[in-house]
Amino acid sequence: MKQRIKRILTIGSIIGLMTSSVVPVSAADTSIKTQNLQSIKEKKNLPLEEAIAGAINNSDKLNLKSREIKMYEDKMRLQEKYNDYYNSINQKVYDYPYDKLELQEKQSKQAKEFMKDQIASDITNKYNDMVLKEIDLNKSKRALEFKKIDLEFIKGKLSLEMATPTEVKDAQIELTSLENDIRAKENLLNDNKDYFKVITDLDVKDNYKLDYSMNYEKFKITGSVDEYIDDKIDTYLNYDNKIFKLSKDYMKKLKEDGIKDIMSKTPETLPDRASNITVKADGTTEFDAGSYALRLIDYQQKQQEYLAKLNAYGEYIDGQYSVDEAKVNIDEAKRNIKNAMKESYSTLLALEDKINNLKEQETSVNTKLSFAKAQVDMGLMLQNDYDKQVLESEDLDTGIRKLVYTYNNLKDNIQMPWILSSK
Repeated sequence: MKQRIKRILTIGSIIGLMTSSVVPVSAADTSIKTQNLQSIKEKKNLPLEEAIAGAINNSDKLNLKSREIKMYEDKMRLQEKYNDYYNSINQKVYDYPYDKLELQEKQSKQAKEFMKDQIASDITNKYNDMVLKEIDLNKSKRALEFKKIDLEFIKGKLSLEMATPTEVKDAQIELTSLENDIRAKENLLNDNKDYFKVITDLDVKDNYKLDYSMNYEKFKITGSVDEYIDDKIDTYLNYDNKIFKLSKDYMKKLKEDGIKDIMSKTPETLPDRASNITVKADGTTEFDAGSYALRLIDYQQKQQEYLAKLNAYGEYIDGQYSVDEAKVNIDEAKRNIKNAMKESYSTLLALEDKINNLKEQETSVNTKLSFAKAQVDMGLMLQNDYDKQVLESEDLDTGIRKLVYTYNNLKDNIQMPWILSSK
């Protein structure tokens, strides 16, 4: 009789453990915990926009780009001095060197703005990745608590000879494995947060908490997709095209001005000393050193001019090839970027259907969970089993979140193709 009572009490304690995952606390315990929580520094919410601003303000590359802009401004002033000098010696001055520097300065300013977009994209991806890791870690911790309850349940069954020692051991192994997995996830997440602090100067481990809000706005290109993409590419490669056209026109002017004529000319020959020797009436000779020196000076000047024109033609040959190479590179970049943008847009449209499908599944699962909760209230389902179903259902939310993050990333790539490369 006593054995039966003990058995009934044991079963009752097991069921009590399984039907509730909430442990009641006394008023005194609640008061102590409240005081402890108040003593812990409350973390501030960190919006994504603030993290992006922090990374931009903390970027060494942006600072370097500012110095690059200053360098081109200094070179433009220097080129003006060169032009003044060439004008002073009546040498033809081409606009190309100054105009190219001016375009390069403008291109650097544009590149600086593009770099801000690149930083924003990079920080967004890192931020979202940490959010996903935190969600996954929290789910693992909750799963661990369920495993602990399962283990205690199996131990109770063992005491009633309704389970074997092997089942207890297997449950303990699963518990240990999950604990190890949680530690690994915590270490990886902490590493990510440490690096995030380096690039943003914002501490998301101790001072800030991540914002889990998710923005999903559908994107659709109105009108011609090709025209939209071409406009984006033209903006991206605007100054590459302008520098190419400027260089091409400069090569044409050099050709028109006879840059190649030097190839049909021969260098001056050294002056003959004999031509500066005269024979006197008495038969002696006299060498006119002054006249010969002037001829040597003229000879050396013409040799230098000849060499300078040869060097100029050599630079023209290199320049002409650079122009041809730039044309090929620009055309190839246009094709590659356009193809990538088209693929991104097709993928984006397909993702919309997947997101809608998962949302419909989520609605269906929530309905089933409502029914399961009613079963718990009526004592037809254990609380722990219901909690497991809730945890599993959150995989759908995570799946939607991942797809939305990917969708937004693709949308940014289409709207700002320059974020994919620093060019």
